[in-house]
Order: sequence, then C-alpha cells, then structure tokens
Amino acid sequence: MSQKLSFQKASENDLEQIVSMYRISFKKLYDRYHDEKTSPYKEPAEVIQRKIRQNSSFFFFITEDRVRVGLIRVMLDPKQPNAKISPLLVLPSFQGQKIAQHALAAIENLFPDIKTWYVDTIKQEDKLVHLYLKCGYKIIEDKNQNIQPGMDLVFFSKES
Repeated sequence: MSQKLSFQKASENDLEQIVSMYRISFKKLYDRYHDEKTSPYKEPAEVIQRKIRQNSSFFFFITEDRVRVGLIRVMLDPKQPNAKISPLLVLPSFQGQKIAQHALAAIENLFPDIKTWYVDTIKQEDKLVHLYLKCGYKIIEDKNQNIQPGMDLVFFSKES
C-alpha cells in the first residue's frame, strides 16, 4: 500500500457501514475475550448513532485510493485542547500494512490545536500496545481498568 491515506467524515447516513465495520473488525477480540459489556463488537447501532450525533464526536472513514479501509473516531474535550481516539479500527483484510500507524499521525495533524491525545486498548493485546507506544503514546501509569479476569484496559496519552 502506498500509505496515501485520507479521511472522509462519516454521518448518520453511514451508520449501517459503520456498524458493519465494527462487527468485522472487533469480532476476533470479542471471540477471544467474550466481553459482553464493553466490546465494540456488541455495541448496538442506536448507541453508535448517538455517538455520531454528539457535537464533539467525529467519525472518519480511513480511505486509501477511495477504498474505506478503516475508521477512527475523535472525541474533542470542549473545555480543554484534548482529544480521545476511540475506536481506531482497520478492516482485517488491510491489517499489517501500517495503516493504523499512518492514520494516527494523519489524524493528529488534522487537529493541530489538540495538545494532548488519549487512547486506550486491551493490555493483553501486545500488538495494540506496541502500536501506540511506537506512535509516541506513553502509558499512563497507575491507570488500568480491569474489565474481567484476563482482560484489562491500559490508557495512553501523547503530548503534541
């Protein structure tokens, strides 16, 4: 892949495709952890639709050569120049091509006024933890969240 990524802002009209991308991309993690409470795989369309409608929440399709290869959501903090990314997904057929890494850098450039970026992921998923560390995110010490036995969230931040 050429890594000529671009972003296309999603709207409520894209809800069906967003839900489909959630199911396809998060199925493997759901099958591994069977997390009924917090897994994006189990997130109802109505919840995703509410997130799309939020004023400080922006969903973007990650595209390459006009093909939608992933999705990223940026949530802006209305009181501070901070943002959280959740979720970041790359469709399985496009994984392993550094798309997530390039998408993170590109989305950060798209929001130049953001001073601190936040993200979290499953602590037991070494590839995901490695991705964020490689992209300059640092683990927020003493801020882990146990979801269930064998599954914890680890939190990261990055200063711009």
